[in-house]
Amino acid sequence: MKRLISSLARVCARRRWLTIAAWVIAVGALFGSAYLVGPALQDDLEVTGSDSQAAADLLEAADPGAGEDPAPTSRIVLAGPDLSAQENVVQDVIDRLEAATGESVANPLTDPVTATRAGTLAEGGDALMLTVVGDPKEQGRVWQQDVDAALDPARSAGLEVGIGAPLGTQLDRAGSVNSELVGVIAALIVLFVALGSALAALAPVATGIIAVAGGVGSIWLLSHGYTISESAVTLAIMIGLGVGIDYTLFLLSRFRTALKEGLPPVEAAATTGHTAGEAAAMAGVTVAICAMGLAISGVEFVAWLGYATAIVVVVAVAATLTLTPAVLAAIGYRALARRDRIAVSPASVGTVGEGHAAARGGAVADADAGAPAARRGAWERLAPRLTRHPVIAGVSAAAVLVVLALPAFALQFGQSSAGDALPGSNQRVSFDLTAEYWGAGENATLLLVAEGGEESLADWQELAADIAGRDDVAAVSPPVPRDGIVSMQVTPTTGPSDTRTAELVSALRAEVVPASNVDAHVGGAVATRTDLSERISERLPWLIGTVVALSMVLVAFTFRSILLPIKAAVCNLLSIAAAFGVLVWVFQEGHGVELLGLDGPMPLDPYVPMMLFAVLFGLSMDYEVFLLTSMRQAWLRGGDARTATTRGLAETGGVISAAAIIMIAVFLSFTFSTNPVIKVFGVGLAVAVFVDATVIRLLFVPAVMTLLGRAAWWWPGHRRVPGPRRQPSATPRPIARR
Repeated sequence: MKRLISSLARVCARRRWLTIAAWVIAVGALFGSAYLVGPALQDDLEVTGSDSQAAADLLEAADPGAGEDPAPTSRIVLAGPDLSAQENVVQDVIDRLEAATGESVANPLTDPVTATRAGTLAEGGDALMLTVVGDPKEQGRVWQQDVDAALDPARSAGLEVGIGAPLGTQLDRAGSVNSELVGVIAALIVLFVALGSALAALAPVATGIIAVAGGVGSIWLLSHGYTISESAVTLAIMIGLGVGIDYTLFLLSRFRTALKEGLPPVEAAATTGHTAGEAAAMAGVTVAICAMGLAISGVEFVAWLGYATAIVVVVAVAATLTLTPAVLAAIGYRALARRDRIAVSPASVGTVGEGHAAARGGAVADADAGAPAARRGAWERLAPRLTRHPVIAGVSAAAVLVVLALPAFALQFGQSSAGDALPGSNQRVSFDLTAEYWGAGENATLLLVAEGGEESLADWQELAADIAGRDDVAAVSPPVPRDGIVSMQVTPTTGPSDTRTAELVSALRAEVVPASNVDAHVGGAVATRTDLSERISERLPWLIGTVVALSMVLVAFTFRSILLPIKAAVCNLLSIAAAFGVLVWVFQEGHGVELLGLDGPMPLDPYVPMMLFAVLFGLSMDYEVFLLTSMRQAWLRGGDARTATTRGLAETGGVISAAAIIMIAVFLSFTFSTNPVIKVFGVGLAVAVFVDATVIRLLFVPAVMTLLGRAAWWWPGHRRVPGPRRQPSATPRPIARR
């Protein structure tokens, strides 16, 4: 594998401009096509084989237009005292809405009695609901602004205005910060400070952007055939930027080292592929496999969170192995900081090409001959201290991990809703006004659906009476027969995030409906999320076992060790537990959520911990692979296990720290998102990377490796023969010309 990756890197480096042009043209064509066609992203949640899905299927079969996609509708709430006295204002708003959308909008004040019965006018007449037809994404930004502007008369009259999804979601996003741009800028700043070269700083970011563009273009095209959510794309971009930049940074670090050792750019790129390329490939494959493990959930919505991430990561790995060597060869000695360029080859600063390799080699030799010994870096000084006291370092790291992980024992699955959106946002105002004037349960209505007709209405009415008599039910609508299907709406007394609403769903299914003569299914958004929670609770142990087992197999055969995969799995689980503990403490318990723009605790959706586990386990393997790769190379060069651990930590500590800072910056930039779930992902990933790159990889792992000693590298039937230590570079240094 190393020879193949090295040969591929050499070919791409030699034909650097052809490789770069091929990538730019291919990604440009792919992304451009996807942009012209447009994404067909949707946030429909279906739990195949569940009771809620059975209800949805019956409703769809009863709809004469079931084969067509109905136009989305957005609910607009207007509220204020004596609203009926402002009928002129309401009519003005409706006229403007009809002009903006080209669709008719019903006025609840025209027939207050019927509107109150239908639920579009609140009891007392202080609030009403208007329905706007149209897909905000397809209609575009101008349409969204026109509809929003049509509500200005109501705002001027002092009425409260709330715009529900999907229009409210799009309007909220339009005024938010571009998280991707913030992440890219933060990465550029960190890279420039760490590398001291503008071109070197641009290389990882450019490669990451190209990889993400190719992956996102593929996802957009696939969205026309599969149910892919916007959250899946956002998460894929988040992970893709992080790993794309980090993998290129690892190669760039080895490339700079090879240049300092006297290799010309093309050979330096080939050597980089031989050393860091395999580690990047293995790390990327691990992340992709872990993400694809979400297919075990059996829910297409959740599975595509993993598939989308895996697609972008695979593209990032392909770019790392081919595009990165070409970019590095094109940059050449300019990848080094100015002082290093002068030390390596004063006469050829900024030049690229193999023709002057010997001259460069001579310059390097002369420089080495007359230069004083290089000053040791921070990690070269720190590494021996950490491995000299492994017990202290290991116990200290374990104590920190335990403290961070303790809140994770209180983790509870919940259901987020528009009530958890940012205060003052359109979605939040609409949710709060609905709960205030119609009751909290109006945001969490349930649907009972069953096959039947007029002859079954007596049984339905008896069922409706039993349900209406419950303390946790606010209202029950009359059963409605249509095309062989009977449906009935149930309004709870509690909201969608309240655990009592989920308990009502369970009670209806387990007690009330079975006791009646109606074989009804319970559906609706809350019922669907309840089914999702149950499905994930069933499948999560399978996901954990599969992901852990597959990653252990990869580590075992990559590093030829029995103990290393066990150690890697334990370390990854510790870092994930620490991240979950922080998430529970911050979001579920509400500590410091104000800093993220929220105004209180929010529930953690069941798919969030599942997704975070799969992705975090894969990301944790990244630093594990790069650290162990360096340690293994030092071990194979000769010497004892402690020396190999010290050398590996000294060589990779700095680049792992820089890579972690970049990834943390990218992940934290997504906390600017208006979507609270994306904030959870951003914080969870950032905390996990911070813990993993500091407490785990740079404290706990070196301590464990030192204590394990030679046993860490034991493999059945394999025996390392000690010998003279070879030079760090597998490629001989050029001989200086006399």
